[in-house]
Amino acid sequence: MTVTTTVAHAQEELREDHRRLHALVDRLRGAADPGALAPVLEELHAALTAHFNAEEKPGGLYDALGVCVPELRVPLSGLVDDHFRIAAALRDMRDRARQAPGQAPDALLGEAARLAQILGEHEKREHAMVDAAMGRGA
Repeated sequence: MTVTTTVAHAQEELREDHRRLHALVDRLRGAADPGALAPVLEELHAALTAHFNAEEKPGGLYDALGVCVPELRVPLSGLVDDHFRIAAALRDMRDRARQAPGQAPDALLGEAARLAQILGEHEKREHAMVDAAMGRGA
């Protein structure tokens, strides 16, 4: 199996996850009603936790990238660190939204918008690594 086949296979396994996550992030960005924030945060937390686990598992995308392109191991550790920070921030936001359902402060809505931005930046770095591994440049 070639480098591009291994990475492409791992990436393909996550394609549907990415579509579902994009829909959830869109809902998060559009949560103008603070009462709608808690259920979106709950669903996004569960989906991202499963997604991050799939990316990091043996044979998953990060494993394939690290094995196929050893130079990516250090940048990949940064993505894993992102996973930890994103999950922790999301868990904190979710818990605060649960404590006052229907009454999330504007600050929490601002944090949700910032989290959506951070997720987008993380995904761009991830795609750049996949592109580099598949010989399409970074």
